[in-house]
Amino acid sequence: MANSYDYRSVGPVDQFPQRMGRVVRMEGQEIAVFHTTDGKLYALENRSPGPKGGTIVEGIVSGEVLFDPICDWKINLADGQVLAPDSGQVRSYPVKVEDGQVSIGVPEKADGKREG
Repeated sequence: MANSYDYRSVGPVDQFPQRMGRVVRMEGQEIAVFHTTDGKLYALENRSPGPKGGTIVEGIVSGEVLFDPICDWKINLADGQVLAPDSGQVRSYPVKVEDGQVSIGVPEKADGKREG
C-alpha cells in the first residue's frame, strides 16, 4: 500500500533561498528545506547521519547533492541517501509547491492519523 500524505504549508517559496537550507518545525520534527538553483525544493530531517551527529541545515547545496558540514559526507537531496563510499540515510519528506506556497508531506498511518 502506498503512503498517503497530509501536506502542511510551511511558507512562500521566496522564504527559501536558493542553495541554502532553512529549518521548519512540523509534527515535533526539525525539517531542513533546501532550494536548488533549478527551482526544486527538498525536505530532509535536520539530522546528520554521520557518527558525530548534529544537523544538516547548514550544508552546502550543489545540484541535487548536499555536502554535510559535520562529517563531510554527500547526501542525495531527492531521497536522503548518503553517497558512496559512505553509507546511511536521512529521512526525506515529499514537497509540493502550489500557488507559490511550499507544503511538506507528513505520512499518514493506515488508520488515517498522522505518523509521529
